[in-house]
Amino acid sequence: MTVKAYVDATNGKTLYRARVTRVSSINSKIVVDKVLTGFKTQAEAEKADRRLLIDVERELRITEAKGSQWRTLIEEWEVAARRGDIFIREIGKQTVDDYVFIVRDRTRDWMDLHISEIDRARAWLTLDRADREISVSRRKRLRTAIDAIFRWAMLSGRITGISVVPTEGFHSLKKEVEKLPEILTLEQIRTLLSYADTVSHPWYPIWAVALCTGMRSGELYALQWDQIDFDNKLIFVHRNWTNREGFGPTKGRYWRTVPIESSQVLTLFKSLKSKSDGRPFVLPHFNLWSKGEAAKVLREFCVGSGLPSIKFHTLRACFATQLIRDAIAPAVVMKICGWKDLKTMQRYIRLAGLDVKGATVSLKLLPEREVMGRVVSLFKQDS
Repeated sequence: MTVKAYVDATNGKTLYRARVTRVSSINSKIVVDKVLTGFKTQAEAEKADRRLLIDVERELRITEAKGSQWRTLIEEWEVAARRGDIFIREIGKQTVDDYVFIVRDRTRDWMDLHISEIDRARAWLTLDRADREISVSRRKRLRTAIDAIFRWAMLSGRITGISVVPTEGFHSLKKEVEKLPEILTLEQIRTLLSYADTVSHPWYPIWAVALCTGMRSGELYALQWDQIDFDNKLIFVHRNWTNREGFGPTKGRYWRTVPIESSQVLTLFKSLKSKSDGRPFVLPHFNLWSKGEAAKVLREFCVGSGLPSIKFHTLRACFATQLIRDAIAPAVVMKICGWKDLKTMQRYIRLAGLDVKGATVSLKLLPEREVMGRVVSLFKQDS
């Protein structure tokens, strides 16, 4: 509370003003500031000052109950996420960027609203509109981002009186059509490597190591000789690289081991070691790889070789699928590839046909006598 004297510019008389300013203890950006002027005596101003304090406190409580504006909350969440706020699970910088972008894009009509005004009806309408206008995966990202911001605001005390996020209970009617994953057969894998080796393609060692270890592109880029234990035939995978964040921990933020027990794979690594000239990195860092264009290089080579066009990450899928087809237990494949989510693993089990293999071996429905001969004669009749 402040009472101050001032000189009236119109008549030169000394008057008094009362001013009260309060900052929210919940959110420092919520400020209520009120001023009353024109009092002839200091006593009158002090009396008004006490009444003004009551009004300011009431308005502050009402504003706090409403919460911050949505645009402010997004900004604060972004800052908190980047600095690793205790109330936000650890997420990468790229994920933060993605969340902020899609929320600002799809909730433009929320920006000037206070949190208390964003109810379930408004949130559901936004998600329903997104269902009709963007892909299922982007709509899921939008909902995840909204939920993340609201939960952080509730845990950090920026929202009071709300215990459930407004998207709770929404069910999408639009289902994403699952596409068959890109994959190469064993023969196509051998063709890819054989041709790349024959023409001495500079990316051959990168593709070969990817197909023989199942490591991600960023893990291969960050792979150094101190991670390879030739005696125990193991790679210790604990580094990753992205062209946005540079070097850091693996995607799952934990280390794992990849066996290199095959004589072919060991020979490949020993050959690379002999040509390393003391360089710490196992594989060459081509400019296109550093720019994040590894997929482009591989696709162009595949098309030129008469192979299906695949992205770089597909090499990892090829590795996993071949292990599964060789009867390696899915749990072991998950450990080698660094997957914690069984749902991801199930895609490759289905792709390898392991979950249905052998189901039709005993199927005998056709007539026993000369089955193939009768089939051939049918085809002859059609021709």
